[in-house]
Amino acid sequence: MQHAFAVQNTFDADQELARAADSVEGLAWRDMIAGAPSWLMHASGAAAEVIEDAVVMSAPGVDHLLFNRAVGLGLHDAVFESSIVRILKRYKTRGIARYWIHANPYARPTHLSRMLMKRGLQPYHRSWVKMMRPAGAIGAPVEGLNVRRADATDAHIVSSIVGPAFDLPQLGAEFFAVTVSRPRWHVMIAELDDQPIAAGGLFVDGQFGYFAFAATRPEFRAHGAQRALMHTRAELAVSLGCDWLVTETGFPLTADEASSSYHNMLWAGFRAVAVRDNFGLPGTAWSTEGV
Repeated sequence: MQHAFAVQNTFDADQELARAADSVEGLAWRDMIAGAPSWLMHASGAAAEVIEDAVVMSAPGVDHLLFNRAVGLGLHDAVFESSIVRILKRYKTRGIARYWIHANPYARPTHLSRMLMKRGLQPYHRSWVKMMRPAGAIGAPVEGLNVRRADATDAHIVSSIVGPAFDLPQLGAEFFAVTVSRPRWHVMIAELDDQPIAAGGLFVDGQFGYFAFAATRPEFRAHGAQRALMHTRAELAVSLGCDWLVTETGFPLTADEASSSYHNMLWAGFRAVAVRDNFGLPGTAWSTEGV
């Protein structure tokens, strides 16, 4: 299988991979939001707009950073002060105070972080790490678990698993239910004794298979569900002609921090291609409890 990007441990190659990873992430979220039914769009006020080359997501009715963040700033062109001002104005106009602007290491100029801080933004204590690997087999089927493709009747199951895992309000969880019926999305459900315990989404864009989300019910963690979902989604991505697998997660704060998501990705053969900092207004936290 030929890859459009050479796998090299060089800074320039990783920057190109990171650009591709951010591009497919932004595209997946735009697709998710575009596919929402009218009642959900009205209740959430969700939008995914392209400002300069960033996908700027905003949802006044969903007070959560997943739905209020800018992905891909500086993806293609140099970032100017005017670009940042436009994004900040958009959030202010929509009455949103809790948002993130991802500061990408490939962005030009290299002092983007200082530009954001000049505008009163501060980095959150945890960065996100973009992970990639060439498409191919991941592990083997996990004994005792059945992984199957979700259909429209499973939409409520997907939202009930993913929503609590990400501390989402119900309106936010409903967007993940939308992906079950979208053409470029492939949502898998892991079952234990015929009971749905985990779900994971794959978004396909040409040569890229994006592991967009995955979650397990808390009481069923440590049963291998996430590795089973990775195995199945990787097989599907290969069958659909993908050359690369893409995902992201929170970057561990210390070398010995317990991070099942990050360690599962390493187990699956993903490697870090970029670490991006998350900038928001002072006091911006992942949850409304301030964490």
